[in-house]
Amino acid sequence: MLYLHIPFCKQACSYCNFHFSTSMKTRDAVIDGIRKELQMRRPELPSGPVSSVYFGGGTPSLLTAEELERIFTVLRNEGYLADTPPHKDTPNFPEITLEANPDDLSEANIQVLANSPVNRLSIGIQSFFEEDLRFMNRAHSADEARAAVEKVGRAGFDDVSIDLIYGGQTTSDEMWAENLRIATDLGVNHISAYALTVEPRTALGVRVAKGKVADTDDAKFDRHFNMLVDHLTAHGYRHYEVSNFCLPGHESRHNSGYWSGQPYLGIGPGAHGFDGLRTRKWNVSNNAAYAKAWAEIHSPEDYAAADGFLYDSESLTDHDRYNEYIMTGLRRDIGVSVSDLERLFGKEKARYFVDSQQGNVDAGLFQDSSEGIYRLSRAGIMRADGVGGDGFWV
Repeated sequence: MLYLHIPFCKQACSYCNFHFSTSMKTRDAVIDGIRKELQMRRPELPSGPVSSVYFGGGTPSLLTAEELERIFTVLRNEGYLADTPPHKDTPNFPEITLEANPDDLSEANIQVLANSPVNRLSIGIQSFFEEDLRFMNRAHSADEARAAVEKVGRAGFDDVSIDLIYGGQTTSDEMWAENLRIATDLGVNHISAYALTVEPRTALGVRVAKGKVADTDDAKFDRHFNMLVDHLTAHGYRHYEVSNFCLPGHESRHNSGYWSGQPYLGIGPGAHGFDGLRTRKWNVSNNAAYAKAWAEIHSPEDYAAADGFLYDSESLTDHDRYNEYIMTGLRRDIGVSVSDLERLFGKEKARYFVDSQQGNVDAGLFQDSSEGIYRLSRAGIMRADGVGGDGFWV
């Protein structure tokens, strides 16, 4: 799998703590660095085409047709993608997702994407209400939110995900119910829904800390989450991960790979990667530093010498790998299998997990676990991080 971080945005959303910049001064140099990084680090993934490519950010929908083609040329030349990718109806077609903001999805830009290898769009709707969008400092309007989904459908994109945010200070129960109704009426086949999180060093975090805006409300989070699950499951969506819902056959292949521990290469400023075994690596979250470093790298030896400046890495212990497996497994509807734990981590850790969860079983936070599969109940899903933490080896 391949992740490409495009670290540019038109403006800063009030809640966002991802790496991005609203300055475009380094844009050409960063894209040159991304292309060079794709070439230099190709041996870190197995030979042959990747199963998925994900353009995240930032705002990848800011990329021009020429910039997209420059990146896709390297992907084809280096073998990440076949020269002629299989048709989407064949078993081995690559999932190629691009995150997009509604205000970027003009008819012309949608046609650029339709003419590219991109075959899946993830649209940052967040809300269909103007009040929410202004509070979040989103660049698009409520009208643009709905129109964007309709336009990409007309252009032939039938694999579309949207993001929604619930529990925010401006979002009433009635507004959240209407957001869900609009989303399902539009017929999107994948919905990712997240509670509005107040992060330090964001505009929202500063305003809350100064008392200018009320903090979020756990009771509202609970109400909105229950409304979310009830509405989407009633409309045929599978709740396959705590924050993700899909119509049958439309799971995110890329994100599912993250959750199942598959190797992936992270390219671009601030991008993270994992070798599927023990090593995590992440790039510097600074566009100028990233661009400058890659301008001076011309060999594998140069890249190795940039360790600690251009990128850092860590080696996961056996305990780390076990803990991550527990956390991601419990967030998914497939749950955690005791027999798989024993096969992967040994009898001691499998027994430790069972013992650590007995109190949560008794509290009704799991579905029937009598056959050795631990799947969270609705109540458990609402406490997924805490339940997972109870099973950590510390």
